[in-house]
Amino acid sequence: MMQSTISPPISCIKFFLYFFTGNSCFAKVDLIFILDSSTSVGQDNYDKMKSFVKKFLHSANIDGGDVRVGVLSYSTSVTIEFQLNKFSSKQQLFDAVDKIPWRYGSTNTADGLKTMHETMFTEANGDRLDVPNICIIMTDGVSNINYQRTIPEAEAARKKGIHIYAIGINLQDFAELNGIASQPASVNAFAVNTFDELEGLDEKIFAAVCSGLCVVHIFILIEHFGFL
Repeated sequence: MMQSTISPPISCIKFFLYFFTGNSCFAKVDLIFILDSSTSVGQDNYDKMKSFVKKFLHSANIDGGDVRVGVLSYSTSVTIEFQLNKFSSKQQLFDAVDKIPWRYGSTNTADGLKTMHETMFTEANGDRLDVPNICIIMTDGVSNINYQRTIPEAEAARKKGIHIYAIGINLQDFAELNGIASQPASVNAFAVNTFDELEGLDEKIFAAVCSGLCVVHIFILIEHFGFL
């Protein structure tokens, strides 16, 4: 999990460069995507979720080692597609994302979250102790397996310092989505009406992630150095 030994926030400077020059956010981060693979998603929409992952990571510095990425999918059961320390090449990672199959079934969001924070965000599987942990989860429905554990699992992850961005597609009820996301949900939960609307949402969440990382570094500066 993230510790208070992070060096002064060069990433904040690069965050501002991202907005003013169009450059990417180069902050170090360990990032896990959770993909809902339930029956209601369907193959075509699942492919759009995978495209979202690749677009989001387009400017990420994976080859240089700043960004590590893991992916898990879930329906009735959970599948770890690859761990944080599996790929150090963006092209290899993208090829692996393309090969992730749609495993249809029910919606066991709770076990997806549990696997993310108990198994994937561990040092043995590539989690670095000195960088922030971020999870982006995409789902098109509320849990129908272990539903009573879904929000508690998200809370357990957040207590470990994992920041969760939750994306809901065509949801009628937003209570679970808002309960999964880091608080306040107003800036960490995103709702779209169709999978096609994922197009462009990657930039909005990317900006939110970079902004959040910048804030983290600013607070560390205030605490340890007494200046900005």
